[in-house]
Amino acid sequence: MGHWQTALYCIGRKGTVWNGLFAVPAGMKPQCPQSPSYRQEVRDGQTRVEQYRIQGWQPRSLIEPLKQAGFAQLEDEIEGPNHYSVFMGRNAPAELFYTAVADGQDTLITLSGK
Repeated sequence: MGHWQTALYCIGRKGTVWNGLFAVPAGMKPQCPQSPSYRQEVRDGQTRVEQYRIQGWQPRSLIEPLKQAGFAQLEDEIEGPNHYSVFMGRNAPAELFYTAVADGQDTLITLSGK
């Protein structure tokens, strides 16, 4: 069974965010998109994607740790009642798309990029 076929095919280094930048914060549960096209893109090395679920509406849960890891906000935030997103990176163009959406009583945060 290949790495991409496991339940957490998208997590590069278990227990860390974005392949080792920092430890997964307490209360966050890593998961991966169920989309077969995402799985194929990750397997082919075209993209990276990680998802984290946290209870309640906490759309900025990973922003501060990402900033501490050297990522800056590179484009304007987009925010709505159940959605928050921003492009972040160490330099332009942005390396990371950060998006948070309400999913039931939880927040689902998706990090994607190259």
